[in-house]
Amino acid sequence: MAKKIFIPIFCSMFLLAGGGLVSAQQKPPQKPPQQQQQLPTDYEKWGKIAVDVAKLNFPDSKISDYQYKGREEITDKQSKDTFELTVQSKDRTFRAKVMILFNPQTESLLSLSIEEVK
Repeated sequence: MAKKIFIPIFCSMFLLAGGGLVSAQQKPPQKPPQQQQQLPTDYEKWGKIAVDVAKLNFPDSKISDYQYKGREEITDKQSKDTFELTVQSKDRTFRAKVMILFNPQTESLLSLSIEEVK
């Protein structure tokens, strides 16, 4: 219960504070040369939030990789950015997918989910 309350509070504080530095190594998205997709200019803002939330969910782990997987325009007032992160703990290494739903008109966070990629 505490995690469900803490994440929206953290995200709201993060957005109001203007973000912070992220220590994870950030790489540009990997895409084939024939793909001519333009990157949204605000994907880095949501990526910083994705990394910070992963750090909260896996506090004793290291986030060693960051990949922007793309944006889905759901409606005029809802878009979803997806990120994949590599999480390294002392016992194992795994991938985590973070999906951020936001309002592109107001740039406000609507919801956030994180799950382990199997």
